[in-house]
Amino acid sequence: MRPFTIGSALGALVTSAAVLLPPPDMTVSQWADAYRVLSREDSAAPGRWSSDSRPYQRGIMDAASSPRIQYVTVVGGAQWGKTQILNNILGQRICLNPGPIMVVAPTERAAEKWSKTRFAPMVRDCPELAALIGDRSRDSSNTILEKTFPGGLLVAVGANAPAGLASQPIRDLLIDEVDRIPKGDTVEGEGDFEDLAEARTSDFEGRRLIYKCSTPTILGQSRIEDSWKESDQQFWNVTCPHCGFEQTLTFKNVVFKDLPEPVYACHGGGCQITEPELRRAVKEGRWIATRPDVVDHAGFWVHGLMIRPMATLVSKFKKAMKKGIGPLQTFTNTQLGEWWNPRDGDTLQVEGLQKRARESGYTSGQVPDGVGILVAAVDVQDDRLELLVQGVGTGEETWRITREIIPGNLTTAPPWDHLEEALLHLWARQSGGALKVRLACIDIGGHFTKEVYKFCRRPKMRGICQPVKGATRPQLKLAVRSGGKARLWLVDTVQAKDQFLHRLKIETPGYGYCHFPDDLDRDYFEQLLAEHRKSGKRLYEKITTDARNEALDLEVYSMAALFIASPKDLEALVLKAGALAGQVVPAADPEPVAAAPAPVPEERPRAPDRISRVILPRIPRGGGGNGAW
Repeated sequence: MRPFTIGSALGALVTSAAVLLPPPDMTVSQWADAYRVLSREDSAAPGRWSSDSRPYQRGIMDAASSPRIQYVTVVGGAQWGKTQILNNILGQRICLNPGPIMVVAPTERAAEKWSKTRFAPMVRDCPELAALIGDRSRDSSNTILEKTFPGGLLVAVGANAPAGLASQPIRDLLIDEVDRIPKGDTVEGEGDFEDLAEARTSDFEGRRLIYKCSTPTILGQSRIEDSWKESDQQFWNVTCPHCGFEQTLTFKNVVFKDLPEPVYACHGGGCQITEPELRRAVKEGRWIATRPDVVDHAGFWVHGLMIRPMATLVSKFKKAMKKGIGPLQTFTNTQLGEWWNPRDGDTLQVEGLQKRARESGYTSGQVPDGVGILVAAVDVQDDRLELLVQGVGTGEETWRITREIIPGNLTTAPPWDHLEEALLHLWARQSGGALKVRLACIDIGGHFTKEVYKFCRRPKMRGICQPVKGATRPQLKLAVRSGGKARLWLVDTVQAKDQFLHRLKIETPGYGYCHFPDDLDRDYFEQLLAEHRKSGKRLYEKITTDARNEALDLEVYSMAALFIASPKDLEALVLKAGALAGQVVPAADPEPVAAAPAPVPEERPRAPDRISRVILPRIPRGGGGNGAW
């Protein structure tokens, strides 16, 4: 127990009287300019705080002290002062508007680090705060994670600590780096940490403040994105010094190729804004809400161009581009303060694959000389069949020969007749010789399983067309039969997608390399990259819910077709195809694959028919129900 003195009694009396007085009408930025001192441990420029150095910070701070605003969301990259703003809000609250306050960090360890290295130095160097928050060494109520002051309490907790998130009511909730906690994570089975923390402010509805700030992560998987969407979405607008056009900033407008110094291309007149001009424009900018109808939730997006010189961002961008998708995502999140759209990484890959196609030297319908065997895949949709014919050479180097779309009512014969004609088509090699499809896989999934089996039992399709289905469990082999007497093949689609997407990264023709004809459109490559493997799980999912993925499915079943056909020597087949110039290379192996399953158990499978040596006319590209690339 502390000894009683007249001085301590008078101090307590004065402090108590101050708490009872109405708080002065001072915003957070005004309080910071008047009282905040930046500590040496916490700032590269220690000393008195000045909101004029970064004017965009003023609007963020003052929104937190506005009586009409209950929610504030701040999105921005790294190292621009968001934690300093959070500390300023705390300082203003403790000095002028005390109450129960909670700060939430991603983990309890992070909360302790913030308290010791960011908050404690601020209290020490600001006399106004030091007078209200007792010295930990002399005040048992003052711990690393809990501070008391007249009229209020400050608690720091980790988002992973359920006890700290579910105790006494709080008025002000400040959550730092909210995106470091993945969406869907729960606190030891008790629920989502945001829900638990926000529930503690319910007693103060109308007077509370819920403040969230974070560096953004992945679009669609970001907590701060959800909060931002509910806000008034304010952007910092700058005015072009040449034409007067007011605009928001985007890195896409930074022009640097073949220039000694990067410039910013004005959205309005295309004016070239230099670095010094852009700095002045940023300093004179203003916040503009794109959803002014939202009155109680202020949202601010601090873009990297507001903080860092264009030359610095360009240099970091070039380095990230050389290292790959991961570093590019880090650059986008931390330097630009933008969400990473997984499709952006795909866009880079799409452009690379398009460039590969343009330089391939062949067009769809042509069979390059490196091909020794043709396989096919058929995807069954509700209103069409999609066909991919693929050539395979030495080392499983692959060439896409054609992809055709056959529309029609799949309960009728015409689309299936067209598919049979396509699978029996004769394909001429560029320097002579000809090939037919060795084996085709057709997916029984969907609503036309009966029609698929019926098609596989057609006399000319026996031994060529095999029904397949995606396996529900991992398999040692890419494709296995579904049972002892069954003719259905189960395909490990995860294994196949892993292998295919890995092969797409091979940049030199040869083993495993994927060739594409020069007339492929962008949609095809976007479909190839429509899925990604879910983090930590053996599962692929669409990157966006509306993405089409038929091209990827066809690649999977083409790989299954090659596996089932099991050619003994691909190099020998390539040489054989070249030696038989002007002749038809048989479509079936001497030891044919077993026939498709018959729905009636008593029906015995027939031996496969040898493909006719009559050369069929080439199926026209375009009309007649035949979709071109």
